[in-house]
Amino acid sequence: MADHNITTAKLLALLNASATLPRKRKRLAREPEVQPVKLNKKRSHVTLAHLGESATGTNDADGASQAVEEQNNAADEEELDFDPENHLNAHITVGSSAGAHFSNAPRVLTPRTLEAISPPGTHSRVRWKTHRKPLTGTRSVVVSTLEDKDGEIDIAATASSAIPSSHFSHRFWKPFELRMKELPEPYRRLQEELLPELISYRDIYHNHLSASDMQQQEAMRDAVTLHLINHAWTARQNIIQNNQKLDKGVVSGQPVDPESVQDQGFTRPSTLILVPFRNSALRWITSYLNHFPNQSKTETQIHNRARFISEFSLPEGTADKLAEGEDLGIYPTDHVQTFKGNIDDNFRAGIKVTKRAVRLFEHLFGSDLIIASPLGLRFIIEKNQNDDLLSSIEVVVIDQADVMTMQNWVHLQFVVSHLNNTPKESHDTDFSRMKSWYLDGHAKYLRQTILFSSYETPHMRAFFTNDVRNLAGKIRFETRHEGVRIPEGIKQEFIRFDCNNAREEVDKRFEYFTREVFPKLRKSAVQSANTLIVVPSYFDFIRVRNWMMQDESISVVFISEESTGSEITKARQKFFVGKVSFLVITERFHFYRRYKLKGILNIIFYAPPDHSVFYPELLSFPFLARDIDGADITCKTLYSKYDAMALERIVGTRDATAMVKT
Repeated sequence: MADHNITTAKLLALLNASATLPRKRKRLAREPEVQPVKLNKKRSHVTLAHLGESATGTNDADGASQAVEEQNNAADEEELDFDPENHLNAHITVGSSAGAHFSNAPRVLTPRTLEAISPPGTHSRVRWKTHRKPLTGTRSVVVSTLEDKDGEIDIAATASSAIPSSHFSHRFWKPFELRMKELPEPYRRLQEELLPELISYRDIYHNHLSASDMQQQEAMRDAVTLHLINHAWTARQNIIQNNQKLDKGVVSGQPVDPESVQDQGFTRPSTLILVPFRNSALRWITSYLNHFPNQSKTETQIHNRARFISEFSLPEGTADKLAEGEDLGIYPTDHVQTFKGNIDDNFRAGIKVTKRAVRLFEHLFGSDLIIASPLGLRFIIEKNQNDDLLSSIEVVVIDQADVMTMQNWVHLQFVVSHLNNTPKESHDTDFSRMKSWYLDGHAKYLRQTILFSSYETPHMRAFFTNDVRNLAGKIRFETRHEGVRIPEGIKQEFIRFDCNNAREEVDKRFEYFTREVFPKLRKSAVQSANTLIVVPSYFDFIRVRNWMMQDESISVVFISEESTGSEITKARQKFFVGKVSFLVITERFHFYRRYKLKGILNIIFYAPPDHSVFYPELLSFPFLARDIDGADITCKTLYSKYDAMALERIVGTRDATAMVKT
């Protein structure tokens, strides 16, 4: 009730502020002496929002004046006039899943579901009923639906196993279908599994995409961008049809039912893609533009394509050492695919789609799609002191969440917390055309969140479970892991410490390492030298470093992602020649640098690494020296039951389950 009162107060303030602003003259339901006009004639609909605010940074117009921009917008709206011949179903906004889920009266939005998704009480948690469905091989999908004290609430959309071609425009579906038929079977199956779930508008979490399989990544992006384009296209077509309905009402003198034309949000942007780097954004937009081939009647114009490629690639003349050495195998494939190209992590760009054109670098408030990094959006939100831009996002895609955990997970949480909030300004919104659930503050319960990662962490699972609340339910793809392969002969030891409280786990691990593990290392004739200690968390690294530095007798050097190039070189050299006995590194350092460390005979994992590929990779480093036998190498891994996700990727799901339970 308190949240509802706050929303109401914000809306009243917004309406009052909007009323004091100079507005364009709006057409009344009845106007005298109206002359009949051709409905397809070029015109500007007064019932559409004219979002002319300029974005900051990379989204400023390229020297275009406001007059030119308004002419472009008017031309775009003319191009968006509904064309039944170029659309699969004229009734798509009624019969499609988008029309059902985002209609003015969504079937999932009921008093019972609202109470279940936002239970009373500060510490109350949303309850989910889960069902597991097997897929091919070792994979399965976990379906979660809302439940309350009376049991499961059966309101989730049911995804069909058939390809849902009837939900998409012919314009986009036919080229996609041709591409899908040419894919190898595993990638075609991925698209066949994703598409039904995408159009169900449930939240989706896929946590085992390969970071090195680019064809798999491209197949995923092709399916998701089809969904994003179709969502925005369907919404705009619905607005155009309602504009025509209003025009006819004016001409005929018969007023239109206001509720039948409530088809908009606070602002135009309805889809959002969050990625870690510019090179990732370039891949996504390339996939996005692949859905706009040359048409039989007219060619789709791509505006600012050259500028986009330029700004999201490396500067001209800059050598890309990762790309140049890709075929030589100097770096692992997943590292090359993640970091080759432009890895700037502070950016945002808007894309507007019309019937005959796609406009890259559109003003953010005039865009259908926003693609950005979490840091880039956080920067503009904090700079402008409002999050109005994200008030009407209906579908958000978060790709490479595993990479974001290596950056700063807090930035992603910040952006998601600012989605679907009541805006501070009106932005020339036509409130008579707004969907009622936007005004009621319920948009966040209808938003679809799509999360992709190459592995899962407790932070991701908690985010997907607690931070996104879609009334339609959740879908989580999962797989059984077989474990990694390591060089033969290496003696592995997994050391478990007991902990029954997740909040105490950090302290318990540090206590066990400093009292049990490290003292034994120093006493060992073998493990007291040439020993690498890998600490996944930077905060744990700082704690371990400070503790070791208190004892001057410990011969040790430290390397983290914060270390400079010269510091890294000096530390590696000292360790390699034997001047120090211990080298302590963070997992993030290895993620960003991927150096081959020499001089290692013993490896201690303070915790299982999140990147399972790092485990066999680090164990292979001792073999860089000649005449090294596997029996000469030791490896110890400290773990608790809260490390189950990372552990199963290393030893396999079956063995990890047994190790955690014992």
